[in-house]
Amino acid sequence: MAQSRPPDVECKATETQAECHARLKCKATEELEDCKKRLLKGDSSTQGGTHEADKPGGERRDRDEPDKDRGEHRDRDGSSSSGRERGDSRGDNRGDDRGDDRGDSRRDNRRDDGDRRRSSRGGKGFVANKVFGLGLEVGEPTGLNGKWFLSKSGALDFGVGWVYSHYYYGDGAHLYVDYLWHPTSLVSAPGFELPFYVGVGLRYWDFHYCYQRVCDYGGSAIGLRIPVGISFDFNRVPLDIFLQLVPVIDFVNGDYYDRYRNREHFGVDLSAGVRFWFK
Repeated sequence: MAQSRPPDVECKATETQAECHARLKCKATEELEDCKKRLLKGDSSTQGGTHEADKPGGERRDRDEPDKDRGEHRDRDGSSSSGRERGDSRGDNRGDDRGDDRGDSRRDNRRDDGDRRRSSRGGKGFVANKVFGLGLEVGEPTGLNGKWFLSKSGALDFGVGWVYSHYYYGDGAHLYVDYLWHPTSLVSAPGFELPFYVGVGLRYWDFHYCYQRVCDYGGSAIGLRIPVGISFDFNRVPLDIFLQLVPVIDFVNGDYYDRYRNREHFGVDLSAGVRFWFK
């Protein structure tokens, strides 16, 4: 008997690997090169290069299988791997985003920790957690003192009291009102704040003095105040303690001016006090 002619397993120049795979009737799970070798060896599953799906009673496999087999073939030979690449790209992007988010979170946490460490040393803006307080003040003057926060860092400060032998004048009733700014907190701790404040205000002072052993003379003064101070503002109890230095320019009237012709006078007041905060 004449020797059978070997099958033509070479792919044509005008067809793709997937088309060649389909024309040679290779198995769905079989690589193209493995299929060619099997056909050339005359595998028992073929007869004269004919796929087992073409045997009598058989059906073409590619008629029953959906088009997804061809898609799988294209994936195996590398001609249609863009879907996988897109999926991998999405996965990589998600991984990169998660990594970036974790890195940003760590940086934000470090920044917050640094801010907290700096605030513990001070240098941050002061925000009042109280509204109205009333207490005692001693020094120049001595009497009642009140403070009322009109905003987070601005407050109205006022006092009514007495000044004892101030400068070279005599004793006298004294009242004042200032507006204070609290630009910064020198120390910020869980237990207290230490705000620094500066302000401007006015005072009225009605005084008495002695002349040649006669103490029936008097005068009055209206003064411009520039208070500068610090306040120990406790966070856990409704109290604060303040210490302030107040340069004053007085404009004197009354008997004192008539006698000495000294209208303006510059002085410095020093006082301290404690207040109880009602709200």
